[in-house]
Amino acid sequence: MREDIKLIIPTSWEPSKAAFLAKLGVSSGGLGEQFFGGVYDAFFTHSIEVKREFEKYYSVEYSNLADYVEIKYGEVLSEDDLEHERIFLATWIPQIVDEDYDNNKLGTVFDCIEELERSQHEDQT
Repeated sequence: MREDIKLIIPTSWEPSKAAFLAKLGVSSGGLGEQFFGGVYDAFFTHSIEVKREFEKYYSVEYSNLADYVEIKYGEVLSEDDLEHERIFLATWIPQIVDEDYDNNKLGTVFDCIEELERSQHEDQT
């Protein structure tokens, strides 16, 4: 049975819950951590890191990552997605970032991830 993928999160940022929450301006132990900690968990802890999964288990069976993701998950990855070091497939998303709800914070979270990725890249150069 195929996993129902809700969101594809390509990133070269090394996920860190503390850095994620700090960049969002969320204090430890508060209500914000409950909401956005759940977002982090959905996106990075309980998701499928498909590049690692492919390399570890399926690279012999499938000619490339794009074919694997399309065949196994029914999702098409762009060239930009494939260039990232990690590609997370989220199978569930919390309501606070669910586009089906008004005033969701998905854009804010993606902006945060992009900023973290940019700052990590700057630190490495």
